[in-house]
Amino acid sequence: MVTEKLEENMLEEDEDLIELIDDNGKHLKFFHVGSTEYKNKWYAFFMPAEEIEGLGEDEVVIFEVAQNEKGEESLLPVEDNALLEQVYEKFCAEMEEEANAAEAEELEGGCSCGGHHHGDECDCCSGDCDGDECDCCSGDCDGDDDCN
Repeated sequence: MVTEKLEENMLEEDEDLIELIDDNGKHLKFFHVGSTEYKNKWYAFFMPAEEIEGLGEDEVVIFEVAQNEKGEESLLPVEDNALLEQVYEKFCAEMEEEANAAEAEELEGGCSCGGHHHGDECDCCSGDCDGDECDCCSGDCDGDDDCN
């Protein structure tokens, strides 16, 4: 299995849990952490959801996503280490760009909880906003009873 390191902070809370089958028929659980397009091909990134021999919990497995003539997708191992490095670098750059964009939006007051600034009262649920996710309105609140 070909792997590359992935920084822990790139793992999001809402990944999809999938099960892959290795060459020996063993079922292995992974989180799909993202995909990227590189040179007109798509690549998918997976992190282990359970302990897997020979694979660290902070490592990522990269597969090429291929389609057959029927439109069915399959995951192909990538064996070219130079290509793996290039795909990985592009993916990391995209993740960093997304994180920077989200941070810039937050600094500009772009909270999805009514557009108020963090520390102000949350208009949708009467809580105080501090940047944590609010379940009642998908905004950013501090977790007061009104926001749970």
